[in-house]
Amino acid sequence: MRASSAVLAVAAVGALRLVQAERHSKRQLALKAAELHQAYCKDTAADHAFSGEWGDVGLTTAEAAKHIHANRLVTFLSVKYRVGLLNDRTLRLQARSALGCESVRTYWEKFGTFREEEAKDRTDRKFNEIMYEVFDRCSRQEPATA
Repeated sequence: MRASSAVLAVAAVGALRLVQAERHSKRQLALKAAELHQAYCKDTAADHAFSGEWGDVGLTTAEAAKHIHANRLVTFLSVKYRVGLLNDRTLRLQARSALGCESVRTYWEKFGTFREEEAKDRTDRKFNEIMYEVFDRCSRQEPATA
């Protein structure tokens, strides 16, 4: 009886380690994909020939550069949330700061639905839900008067 209990315990520990290794691997892949995305956005924003490709969505080159910058910021927040560096509360705080910038609000208003469409799992959907919640709150606030 003891031997079978020991075998079950070893199997359980082994299974747990496999789950942890898979989770770690997915986090590493998410970070690497984000690194590549950030480099792509940097290159696109720096080269007007590339940022001009955003023109098919009705943007000038200057507007495209702002949207690319906002995309980088939103993607950065998304990856931090995915890998556990932000929880729901801290994401709300950082989203409020990001969406305090007009360019990020404009980006989210224009492309937030696309991010919803491309959401692959509940983490992406929860991220989008929090972003929309904060976006709605920021959009309803009256601009400060001087």
